[in-house]
Amino acid sequence: MTLTARIGLCAHCAHARRIKNRRGSVFLFCELSSRDPRFSRYPPLPVRQCAGYTKSARADELPPDS
Repeated sequence: MTLTARIGLCAHCAHARRIKNRRGSVFLFCELSSRDPRFSRYPPLPVRQCAGYTKSARADELPPDS
């Protein structure tokens, strides 16, 4: 299963920030949630639709889905 299929839009969103805990688990934090209560801090994945989605400027630099 590809990264985009597992995570959805957040995989390439400018507002998604990866958070890694001490145990090595990785979570995606939505930075829009800090300014707008419509957005969940840690949205359930995969995200298929999102009013706040903005393609990351670095999305083209990301490795291909694997």
